[in-house]
Amino acid sequence: MKKHRARPGKRSLNHSFLRHYVAIIGLLLAALALSLWIMDVVMNRFLDKEPDFARVDARELYAASGTLLGNLPGEYGGWLELVDEAGKVIASEGRKTDDVARYTDSELLAKLDVHRNKEAIAYHAYPVAGPNGERYVVLWKIPEPLGKIGTALSILAAVFILLLCFALYVYTRMSVRQVRKPLRQIVEGIQGMKQLHYETRLDFSAEKEFAEIRDAFNEMAERLQLASADKETAEKKKQNMLLHLSHDLKTPITSILGYSQLLLDSPPLEDSQRRQYIRYIHDKSSYMSKLIQDLFELAKLDDHHVKLNLQKTNVTKWVRQKIAEYYPDLEQQGFSVRVEIPETPFYVRMDVVHMNRVVANLIGNAIKYNPTGTELYVAAERAAGRILLWLGDDGVGLQEQDHERLFEEFVRGSSAAKDGTGLGLAICKKIMARHHGTIELLADRRYSTLFRLSLPCAEEDE
Repeated sequence: MKKHRARPGKRSLNHSFLRHYVAIIGLLLAALALSLWIMDVVMNRFLDKEPDFARVDARELYAASGTLLGNLPGEYGGWLELVDEAGKVIASEGRKTDDVARYTDSELLAKLDVHRNKEAIAYHAYPVAGPNGERYVVLWKIPEPLGKIGTALSILAAVFILLLCFALYVYTRMSVRQVRKPLRQIVEGIQGMKQLHYETRLDFSAEKEFAEIRDAFNEMAERLQLASADKETAEKKKQNMLLHLSHDLKTPITSILGYSQLLLDSPPLEDSQRRQYIRYIHDKSSYMSKLIQDLFELAKLDDHHVKLNLQKTNVTKWVRQKIAEYYPDLEQQGFSVRVEIPETPFYVRMDVVHMNRVVANLIGNAIKYNPTGTELYVAAERAAGRILLWLGDDGVGLQEQDHERLFEEFVRGSSAAKDGTGLGLAICKKIMARHHGTIELLADRRYSTLFRLSLPCAEEDE
């Protein structure tokens, strides 16, 4: 199964939100500026037409004969006043809406200044000369009605709202597009998990928080996929074990039933024949008893609630004791023994009873399946914080096709000459695993069968 690698995400959502806030403020300012420009164009070109007062010629307002001309005020509104050098209003043209008859110099300057003029009347001054060379000022006064101001504000508000809504809609669409893909993949991934599609993986590039969700989801999916695969493997192993168990029990039970039926139905048998039948029934019963005992041991090792009795043990001394215990059997079978165990104590924490089972199984198999003259090899050393034990022989060895599945339940070597339950090495492997150790079959030129056991060291001062 391909390992999924976590990818770094972009910036966090905090940075994205800050960017959104700045963008929204920018949109507000842009919409306001554009609304003001549109309002100015609409008011000046369509609703509130005004001349370019800077380009208005004084001769369009005052005739050389000394008469005020009311054409422009009639078209654009307001009225004209003719003011002499003393500030007195000596003539007017148009509909005058105020009663001002005289201006001081300061008043006139204030009214011409748009920033200082507090009235709702705009003043535009044009200097002219009278018929006899008199110096006058023509004032074009244009009232600014509240209706126009309201219209302008209404246009400004309407345009601003429309532009802002449009800008926010476009920006929202673009922003949502950035999170739509990861959200859609997350939803689809969850739906896939609900349908037990544990191979589902999320693959997108997004902000840091979305990237963390992606990596967490992929890690969870990978664990579920591994758990599902382990469950399938365990289920297959369970089915195979039941199949092998039923087969291994069926044969001896059938034999026991057959021979016991013969003892019951046959006429009185000779003592030797009767003992032969009973011996056969006893052997098959012993085999079934050992098979059941091995299954019970295997089940206990799989139950992690069952604790091992771990004790600090000098493993070199312990191995020498085990070899001494089996020496009479080895000598009886004509085996020679080669031992390479140092006098230096090596300490491990182990359950002595269970480890006795491991050594007994390996030595017992060597005695059971090898001919006279076989050499048994036992060695020990310390390396990289672990204790290594070698146990092998130069006997008949194992077939190549047996190596891969040797530690599985109900697997017997092809060259086995005697019956066995096929659970011994599987139990050894589980015992070693419960000790955080390993057991493996090595290829060696001298020894056709060589097992290496590895256990973690225990500190001497523990």
